Amino acid sequence: MATTGDERDTIIDQTLSEKLLQKGQKSPFLIASLISLAGICGYGVYAFKKKKISTQLYLLQLRVAAQGTAIAFLTIGMGYHMIRKYVLHDEKEP
Repeated sequence: MATTGDERDTIIDQTLSEKLLQKGQKSPFLIASLISLAGICGYGVYAFKKKKISTQLYLLQLRVAAQGTAIAFLTIGMGYHMIRKYVLHDEKEP
């Protein structure tokens, strides 16, 4: 495609932090779920050394807690966006 002086295509390289900031502005509950998931995994690594139950059972419980937290935050975020779009009629919502 031929371009004129004002219509040049530009390719913008974004770092991971810039992409996360952009996603955070569009969907803050996604970032909250990622932070909570990282927190649960960090707690799991810390508590793994002090475990008093079998490894299989401990990892199963940790996985369920991490998935449940991430799904809960994403569900809350989806409900929030639906309320903004359909109940409050926010036109800026995608």
